[in-house]
Amino acid sequence: MTEELSRIVAESAIRDLLCEYTHLIDQGRLRDVAALFAHSDYGQCGADGVATTLISSDADAVFAACSSFIRMYGTPAVPRTKHLLTNTRISVDGNEASALSYITVIQGTEDFALQPILSGRYFDRFTCVEGSWQFASRLFCMDNMGDMSAHANRSL
Repeated sequence: MTEELSRIVAESAIRDLLCEYTHLIDQGRLRDVAALFAHSDYGQCGADGVATTLISSDADAVFAACSSFIRMYGTPAVPRTKHLLTNTRISVDGNEASALSYITVIQGTEDFALQPILSGRYFDRFTCVEGSWQFASRLFCMDNMGDMSAHANRSL
């Protein structure tokens, strides 16, 4: 496989992984979300991109953080959100890669009109292990916050 083709295949696999996260979280599958970060760092950062909170290689801690923060609705329990990932830039270097993406989250419930509730950036790093790409770290930097009352169980 040529170097260019290898890069394209890697970028496609990483894009699929990024999309898998958005689908899982919008489906309320928080255990599966946590499993994506079982061998990585997961946290938030300030506007300067420096981590302010960080969980390292602990799927149970990621699950606890997500489930204590995200309000769920109905059966099956879902957050009634859509995570919209845009402007993704991926850089691949051998078995390592990084990505920067914009994230906008919209939400609507029976009592909460459909609207954007937050926007920010994901700073992701990836590693390829035995031919499979996985997260090495994710930092989320929130740039704008709307009405989070229907989404959050607690304040940020």
